[in-house]
Amino acid sequence: MKMTIPVGISGLSDREAAARQAAGQGNQVQVKTSRTYQEILRDNLFTFINGAYFFISLVLIALGRPSDVVMIAVVVLLNVVVNLVQEIRAKKKLDQIALLTRPTACVVRDGQERTLDPADIVVGDVLILKPGDQVVVDGSVLQSSDLKLDESLLTGESDLIPKQPGDPVYSGSFCVHGTGYFEVEKVGSDSFANQITARARSFQRTVTLLQREINLVIRLLLAIAILLFVQRPCRNCRRLCSGRANSTTPLPWPSLPW
Repeated sequence: MKMTIPVGISGLSDREAAARQAAGQGNQVQVKTSRTYQEILRDNLFTFINGAYFFISLVLIALGRPSDVVMIAVVVLLNVVVNLVQEIRAKKKLDQIALLTRPTACVVRDGQERTLDPADIVVGDVLILKPGDQVVVDGSVLQSSDLKLDESLLTGESDLIPKQPGDPVYSGSFCVHGTGYFEVEKVGSDSFANQITARARSFQRTVTLLQREINLVIRLLLAIAILLFVQRPCRNCRRLCSGRANSTTPLPWPSLPW
């Protein structure tokens, strides 16, 4: 049911809206995924632990023990496969996060109410809010008729928030009671809901205290193994040199002239 547009609220004209859309002030959102599959594969394959296993494998090959290298390769492969499955599942869940359901929006253009796709909204548009409508962009209230919004998706508070002229409205909230008009101020990736979604989808690697301690122990063991591996041939060389120096070989008797 269309509402009667109050006097003084005419909204933008089609020409003004087209000019602002061309100037990049439209509600176009480029959805970015958390990480690509190539990044997930690289981060799980080229790790410090796998590098340590690779070094140990080289040592075992040098010692002539290829069977142990096969066992290490199986362990590394199983570890990589398990991590890949878990992180790909997490990636799919993160990519599905959305606070906006992308419904249609009621906009005032040339003094008339129109139903538009949210992607066609531009900065300066006047949107109409009725019970059941979702706020798809940020703005400030122009006129309120007992307007109350549900902002629980954004703040976690279940109480309805009354809105008066001049109060801000944020994308991701819902109109539950009353009606109102608000002017669009932030669209696209600048809107509050899209900023929350982008932060939720962003990937941040955090190393726990246990992981740091395990990495430290592995580094110490690798350092000790390298020292022992280098020191062994040096010790054998010293023994060989000292053995030659201590050996006494009898000199041959000189031959007599008669």
